[in-house]
Amino acid sequence: MDAAAPIQRVLVGYGSESGNARALAHRLGAFPALQRHAPQVLPFNDIDVTTLGAGDVLLALSSSFGDGEPPANGERFAEALRQCPALPGLRYAVFGLGDTGYPQFCGFSKTLDSLLGERQAQPIMQRVDADGGYAHFFEQWAPVLGDVLDGNPTAGRDLCLQVTAYAEDNAFVAPIIARRRLNARDPAAWHLGLDLRGSGIAYRAGDTLHVVAPNDPALLQALARWYGQGDAVELLRHKELRLLGKSLLRELARLTGSDALKDLLRSSQRQALEAYLHGADLLDVLNDHASPDRAPLERLVPLLSPCLPRAYSIASAADSAEVALCIREVRYTHTGRERRGTATGWLLEGDGSARVYCRSNPGFHLPRDPDAPLLMVGTGTGIAPLMGLLRELDAAGQQREVHLVFGEKHRDHDYLYQQQLEAWRADGRLQGLHTAFSRDGTAKYYVQHALAEQADTVRDLLQHGAHVYLCGNKQHLGVAVQDAINTIMPAQEGGVSTWDTLQAEGRLHRELY
Repeated sequence: MDAAAPIQRVLVGYGSESGNARALAHRLGAFPALQRHAPQVLPFNDIDVTTLGAGDVLLALSSSFGDGEPPANGERFAEALRQCPALPGLRYAVFGLGDTGYPQFCGFSKTLDSLLGERQAQPIMQRVDADGGYAHFFEQWAPVLGDVLDGNPTAGRDLCLQVTAYAEDNAFVAPIIARRRLNARDPAAWHLGLDLRGSGIAYRAGDTLHVVAPNDPALLQALARWYGQGDAVELLRHKELRLLGKSLLRELARLTGSDALKDLLRSSQRQALEAYLHGADLLDVLNDHASPDRAPLERLVPLLSPCLPRAYSIASAADSAEVALCIREVRYTHTGRERRGTATGWLLEGDGSARVYCRSNPGFHLPRDPDAPLLMVGTGTGIAPLMGLLRELDAAGQQREVHLVFGEKHRDHDYLYQQQLEAWRADGRLQGLHTAFSRDGTAKYYVQHALAEQADTVRDLLQHGAHVYLCGNKQHLGVAVQDAINTIMPAQEGGVSTWDTLQAEGRLHRELY
């Protein structure tokens, strides 16, 4: 058909379970570039398929229910499409919202695209397959859609917004193209760059990159020697050997009859169990509480979970071909054996590539309001997602008031990304750069002390709607910053605390580990 034929009617149809697709459809319906077409916004089930045809443009925004099924308000519409022999003259565009954790990612929106295409309807844009970062895709898609509807049918030809659904069992093999040490003393902090070109992975600053790392060959060989079975290496190669859950330990206690392990698993011994497992692996537990005859390999293997991915906050701007991480090297000796982190060991000493996939983390994205100030607080490698947000602001040319509070031990040895941060401060892209190096003075000095010293600035930022971003060690950071904020801005008598207000208003963003 003629892609430039006059448009008589624009329908914005949506299928929605949680409300995200519905909200997006109404946002599209109010989009300025569409107003000359007087778009109608309707749930799919309110659209009469038999009336669709020449002159109509259907803009379909939909989530998927479960593993690729239509949402409830789209079931009748989908069935009507299946019964409809042809829809010649209809033009359409599909924007799908999905969860890459499901095998049939964006299953219904892909089905919808196929059903419309099979019935001779003509797509005017490439289908969008979005995950939790759908808002970022929408901001790119809607203006181009407006251009297409205004008579430029080729405007969206090259716009491809499709997340590829990678997961543990089909992770992308990304070459490691940069390793740069960021500090002078151990434990080492490293900046890593991984090449995602050709992957189809889309991400934003604030999202997480999951690394599926192989088990340490030395640990596999040690377990094979413990059992006296060479086949243990292959049987355990893809099993989780470091992060040991209570269900596994309970089964081991039952198999071995170990009273000591049973005692550790009592609810009253939670702290003792955490201390015992800190830095330990499966071989430690077997050495301490089992023997090969009491915990035979053929009984143990089914109890172990598959290797668990390790998640890292992304330290680069949205959709950069090179994704950046900031990681802390894990290397230590425990019970006479030298250990290294499962993922960090591989990232720093492996074969030069890593199996990875990305997961959206909308709760740590930049606020939609382009004028909202930002107060960022990070310690150690918790600087990673904050660097990503700052790089995203830089790449987009956004002018916001941004203040960063960074904490570490020593300025001379541990000032991560110092050159970049001070350059941003010098050219005004960071209005405030406040550091807290806890071991440089006679008294310990932490980020909460830096916040207190900048009380007037912090108070002014919060009064002007600032969003607070916090990343670092959960044990030391969360409560300390909360107390500092509440001290700087006390609640009115009988009122809700400032911290709780920030949380209720969606202005508090935390990544604590």
